[in-house]
Amino acid sequence: MSGTAESRSAVSAPDGGRDWRTVLASSDVYTVLSDPVVMADPLPLAAWLRDNAPVYRRADGEYLVSRYEDVSRLFRAPIERIRVEAAGVLRSGAMEDHPSVRRLADTIGLRNPPEHTRLHQVYMRYFTPARVSALRERTRAIVADSVRDLTERLTAGEQVDLHHLATDLPTHLMSLLLDLPPKDVSWLNTCVWHIEQPFDPTITAARLADADRSSQELDAFVVDLVARRRGGGGSDLITALADTRDDEGGLSQNDIIAMVFTILAGGVPTVASVISLALWRTLIRREHVDSLAGSPGAAAAYVEELMRFESPAMYSPMPRVAVRDIELGGEVLPAGSRIYGLITGANHDPLAFHDPGVFDPSRFDPSSRRRGDSAVLAYGTGIHRCVGAHLASMEIEVTLDEMYPLLSDLRVDGPVTWGRTSYIRSVSTLPVRLGA
Repeated sequence: MSGTAESRSAVSAPDGGRDWRTVLASSDVYTVLSDPVVMADPLPLAAWLRDNAPVYRRADGEYLVSRYEDVSRLFRAPIERIRVEAAGVLRSGAMEDHPSVRRLADTIGLRNPPEHTRLHQVYMRYFTPARVSALRERTRAIVADSVRDLTERLTAGEQVDLHHLATDLPTHLMSLLLDLPPKDVSWLNTCVWHIEQPFDPTITAARLADADRSSQELDAFVVDLVARRRGGGGSDLITALADTRDDEGGLSQNDIIAMVFTILAGGVPTVASVISLALWRTLIRREHVDSLAGSPGAAAAYVEELMRFESPAMYSPMPRVAVRDIELGGEVLPAGSRIYGLITGANHDPLAFHDPGVFDPSRFDPSSRRRGDSAVLAYGTGIHRCVGAHLASMEIEVTLDEMYPLLSDLRVDGPVTWGRTSYIRSVSTLPVRLGA
């Protein structure tokens, strides 16, 4: 590992002096989180909330908790205390009027046991650590092809947008898993991005209309695909879901569509965002690149620390509702309260992580004697932990490994742009060149 310890304050100075009390008094917290300046460095705001308003109450009565203990308790709470609630996705209006909201409501993330338990068992047949490990060499081949093309263009003096590289891997890997042409996966990816927009409290009527259209188009595509694949003996994931049987028989058409949507959502746009974020983080603090080539567990430790330090999901967008009064952060939140967890705040809580403002992959390296930090909450925890966590981390590891020979010579060349969805930190463009 590189011996350089770097404090986040070195990259957060432009935003660290803002009067957050005044900012939040005049603007909703989710609008502030979607500001590209805050998205590039949300830690000053997260620290202020954690220290001054650990149980932050929005004007509409929702709560946002930011301390590690409270976020972890919220995510792990049993269903007799906390339940996810699909009706909370859309803050205003009737959810049944919107196909996109109904599609989100049918996903595993918005199901409670026993429905959640059944679907989770199906998912885990296809995303076990062993299955993910079997995909590693195929993933490496996909990234190696992209890096060769990238190297040729960079050597020719071109500027290259690394976001394209970040999108290329999950698109081609999903193409392999679903047995679909990459162009179809790209189109589905666009649909998924639109459909997820109702999760964002800052959504506009126009974005909601786009989400509804995309939901209808995705549903029709998957229904036709399942009808053609069922019973066909294929080895792809669509065929496997169509032919799945358990104690209750086969999956319903709606369940299959919801599962395909979830696999796409977690497997393409989210992974692309995380890979872009990982590359950006590595390029702006290149002194840590050497830590990727340390012990056998160095790459995995680097990715784990990256997920903690950068927290791609700033908060979990799933509405969680208190079934009964619950105490969080020293306050009693009444039954019926809608509560969200600020993952960015939790992952930098000094009560959970030693020197949280220092990027230190060794804290998660099994070969290091330094242990004792808490589990990272980037993928969530409890029954709603991301089912594709192993796959996403593996893709990031392989990308950084294949990019390693280039990283020391790459320079960011132009403005980095950020997405505008408040709950996910998304690097939209990351232009680079070789040399100074």
